[in-house]
Amino acid sequence: MQCGIRGPYLPIVAMQTISIKERTNGIWLFIGSILIITLLMSKLYMGKPFCLLGALGIIFSFTFPMFHLVSGDCDPNDKEILLQIQASLGNPQKLVDNWQLEGGCCKSWGVECNDIGRVRYFFASFSDHPFQIPPSVGGLEYLEYMAFSDLPNLVGSIPDTVATLSHLQTLRISNCRLSGQIPSFLGQIKSLQTIDLNTNNLSGSIPSSLSQLKYLTQLALSNNKLTGPIPELRSLDPSFNKQNPLYIWLYFNNLSGTIPKSFGNISIEWLDVAGNKLTEDASFLFGHDKAIRFLCLSRNQFSFDLSNVTVPQFMEGLLINDNKIYGCIPESFNRAAFDQFDVSNNLLRGSC
Repeated sequence: MQCGIRGPYLPIVAMQTISIKERTNGIWLFIGSILIITLLMSKLYMGKPFCLLGALGIIFSFTFPMFHLVSGDCDPNDKEILLQIQASLGNPQKLVDNWQLEGGCCKSWGVECNDIGRVRYFFASFSDHPFQIPPSVGGLEYLEYMAFSDLPNLVGSIPDTVATLSHLQTLRISNCRLSGQIPSFLGQIKSLQTIDLNTNNLSGSIPSSLSQLKYLTQLALSNNKLTGPIPELRSLDPSFNKQNPLYIWLYFNNLSGTIPKSFGNISIEWLDVAGNKLTEDASFLFGHDKAIRFLCLSRNQFSFDLSNVTVPQFMEGLLINDNKIYGCIPESFNRAAFDQFDVSNNLLRGSC
């Protein structure tokens, strides 16, 4: 646990491909189950054809979506979009061949569908083929999770059509060469919880529109060329934020200004802003009842009196070295069970 290293977050879980044999067995199991139910219902409603038809219609309406789960097939429009993306990536791991041979994409590596065969999860990684995210990705209207990771030749910007993904909860484009500014339309995707754009070539300021997100849990924008202030986060749903504290990574940019005062009133568990040009006070991040476990303010220009601050009860790491922090180190700091602690290269005069 140290500054400038990504802390804990929900891992990207790759979906495993299901074989043709497994998928075929699933289809036969599905058909067999429907036949058994039909025979039982025909005996129960013998002599009542309309009742039988009605009952079978209800059963079919509930069980038909399961066919997508066992067949592995997905919506034709979704499949066409995925084929375009994978072809543009140079067909890593021969995914396109697998889909075409097996007749479905819902159970393929990097893809997961909902119960009506619409793609809800997509993950692409480990290809050095030149690539830009196509605008057609906006056609995956049920998408909840989209990730492009470790694609060194992924260039360009995030297409505007991403704004139409009203179910999107996770947007992860990391360790790529994404350029341009962070689009302000991300603040319009009300369902968005995780924004991970770590390690790209993004420039400009962090859009203030992100403050509109009510359910944000992770904001990862480190290792870019971002400038300007950190926006306030005033719209977070209080009960949701209390149960799901924020994780914020903004290290190694050129951000300036101050830490937003709103950060002192919301639940933050992890905050790393090392290696920027941030100034003035950050003492409001401290306090016994604060949720923060890891705080890294290293290599900035913060200036505040440390003498009267109180260590948060669950804090494990405090790295505030290389600033202009003054006063003395409170006795409570000596009693805290820090895994990491660094206050060096400041204007402190010892313990008090």
